[in-house]
Amino acid sequence: MSQIAAALGETDTLRRARQAVQKADAWVKQWTVKQLDGELEIEGIKEEIDSSEKRLYGGSVRNPKELGDLQAKVFSLRRLLEQKEDQLLEIMMTLEEAEAAQESAHLCLQQAKADWQRAQSTLQAEKSELENQLAAAERGRQALLDHISPDDLAIYRSLRKAKGGVAVAVMLNKACTACGMEVPQGRISRGLEAGFLTCGNCERILVPDQEKSHALPS
Repeated sequence: MSQIAAALGETDTLRRARQAVQKADAWVKQWTVKQLDGELEIEGIKEEIDSSEKRLYGGSVRNPKELGDLQAKVFSLRRLLEQKEDQLLEIMMTLEEAEAAQESAHLCLQQAKADWQRAQSTLQAEKSELENQLAAAERGRQALLDHISPDDLAIYRSLRKAKGGVAVAVMLNKACTACGMEVPQGRISRGLEAGFLTCGNCERILVPDQEKSHALPS
């Protein structure tokens, strides 16, 4: 039950998959913003080139120096436009890589979730089964307690505390299976007659092995 309780909840694999998706989403968002910024910047440069060329070729400017300045400006803007378009192309290529990584991360997360849900369902089923077994064992224990004398029960509880939780052992071939010591025949006879047999060495309560019970006195 404690192992199942520890295993329930998110696994490291699921957490890592979710973190990978968050990282991939942030990467895509970052380069999407850069692409939008680049497109807006290019659009602004194009509009400035268009405006400058209209002034240059529209006949409204006649001063030679001003015309020369306009020509230089248009030339400079066109060079800047080429640079920005090259940069935008690189941004778009990086964004494609980011989107591919994003898709892969989301697929991995979906698979991790599916695996996790199957494992959780199995664990929950095992937990329910163990809870049923525990409840049945508790009912059986309570039914047995009703038929045990207070004195015998006190001995059992004392031994269980003193012997590391193991108060009862099987006696196999006239030997205690807890400590390995042989139980004298006289002790066996007296214990069976009294209905309470204990090991003379470790003092645990002994229960004769049913398959070997024919070797013991009735």
